[in-house]
Amino acid sequence: MKKIFAGLNKNQESAVKKTEGPVLILAGAGSGKTTTIVSRLAYLLEGLGIPASNTLTLTFTNKAAKEMRERSLALIKSNTYPPLLCTFHKFGLLFLKFNIHLLNRKNNFVVIDTEDKKRIIKK
Repeated sequence: MKKIFAGLNKNQESAVKKTEGPVLILAGAGSGKTTTIVSRLAYLLEGLGIPASNTLTLTFTNKAAKEMRERSLALIKSNTYPPLLCTFHKFGLLFLKFNIHLLNRKNNFVVIDTEDKKRIIKK
């Protein structure tokens, strides 16, 4: 448990230990947001025994999600089911893929980006 709180300041530790409701970590670059979020996830899973399947950790960029995933898995030792940690966009896609059947639609759709659109239009 010491490893989870190592290097955190008082405000970061407070955010890590908050267990009621969602938490928004909003701060400037280099202020320890990722460390705080990763520590909070580890605290929820390791310290409180919350199942990883009951957590959702979101960030904005693929780079940040990759970094958070790597750092989280290094802190979380006894979890067989990895926590869902991804970008808002990835979560939206997963949500649609798993629930679109409720709209009587198939989940075999694809999401295209600007380059894909240009290539399709040229063809």
